[in-house]
Amino acid sequence: MRAWGNRFASTPHLDSLIASGMRFESCYTTCPLCQPSRASFWTSRYPHQTGVLSNGGHFADGVVGCDVATLGATFSEAGYASVHFGKQHDAGSLRGFDCSPISESETNLDDPSLLHTYDTRQDRFTRERAVEFLRTFSGDDRPFLAVVDFNNPHNICDWIGDNQGEGPLKKRFSVLPELPGNLFLDDAELRRRPLPIQYLASAHRRQSQISHWDEDKIRHYLHAYHYYLSLVDAEIGQVLKAIYNREDADETLIVFYSDHGDALCGRWMATKHTSFYEETMHVPLAFSGAKIKTKGRSISGLCSLLDITPTLCTLAGITPPENMQGKTLHRAIMGDSSSIDIHSAVYGQWHTEWGNTIEPGRMVRSVNYKYTHYREGYGEELYDLREDPGETRNLVLAPQYLNVLQEHRSLLDHFILSTDDPYWSLHYKVDPIFREAYLTYRNYSGCLACDVGSTKPAK
Repeated sequence: MRAWGNRFASTPHLDSLIASGMRFESCYTTCPLCQPSRASFWTSRYPHQTGVLSNGGHFADGVVGCDVATLGATFSEAGYASVHFGKQHDAGSLRGFDCSPISESETNLDDPSLLHTYDTRQDRFTRERAVEFLRTFSGDDRPFLAVVDFNNPHNICDWIGDNQGEGPLKKRFSVLPELPGNLFLDDAELRRRPLPIQYLASAHRRQSQISHWDEDKIRHYLHAYHYYLSLVDAEIGQVLKAIYNREDADETLIVFYSDHGDALCGRWMATKHTSFYEETMHVPLAFSGAKIKTKGRSISGLCSLLDITPTLCTLAGITPPENMQGKTLHRAIMGDSSSIDIHSAVYGQWHTEWGNTIEPGRMVRSVNYKYTHYREGYGEELYDLREDPGETRNLVLAPQYLNVLQEHRSLLDHFILSTDDPYWSLHYKVDPIFREAYLTYRNYSGCLACDVGSTKPAK
């Protein structure tokens, strides 16, 4: 996003939305995976509290219980017309919303080499249904809460598969973004990472598919990613136009955020899986419209997607349900400068994507540092984000950071205790064949966990 420093992105509608409101510079997801993240922010509870730890597949995932308060149910009970359009993947956490059916509308290919999958076609259908609602809803004086849930730039996942390995690109582009400054990790540095990170290519299909790419192909990947980002920006522009044309536009608050990020080939990594690096954990969060007093502001303090539900409740004059883990950001949104430091630390979790490997991990992101821990091999990472924003140097063994390391270990222990997190009793499950040979991300050619078989859920 341009507002967070990306000059290559072409997102004029989102740029305008953010410029007309305010944004949080440092918002984090609780999990870099669709379903756990969504169940988390719709309920303001961590994945271990919702029981939703994966995207399903071979893993027997939980479902958000009817005793757990959700954003949709809370607003519906308060008299709102609560409607949802688009991607769900919620494991029951959209309870209370009237969810529109998911379908697809055909789109025009600007370039046949930039394929449109269900991601893009569903986004078109989602936009059409959402715009129809915004044009026709009167509500008989009922306020509305409308979620428009887009997929893109998720379409990039299939672009990787379409251009995997050493084969030629389906299409070459004339204008390419620069390579990320943290593209390369030398072999010694990669060996200092926890085992789930070292052997990521064996667990994640997309990571294995970018093995044997060269730097030129990486730049084309980044071009394609930004193309899909521009597609969703155009759809969002149509939704914003429909909002602005409503009689109650001045009374409408607009919130923009993402469930997680994309690795964007930082450290030669693709999409998302297992890791807690900034590219996948740090997400955009912006507010515009009603309640925003000073336009164009940015808030530097740490916040979490857990904060969205209690924040919207407070702004709507609804008492947030008990046991929510997030904090309300309403004072920062309304211009109270004293509330810039929202959190002293935010936390993230990982368990599994589809159950093919189970690699429990936790993240602590403090104001200046990031600490991660994985159950397998007691793997740890520590990064000084002031000196190393690209997370290229793991400082766990650096003696000058021993006190910082101990402090963050204590923060993790406190988090586990205060949230009844069963982390220390969790077990990793990885077939030993995926730890037999050491290969870097750039030369991986072994088998994949998703092709060999599945594990059973951890107990």
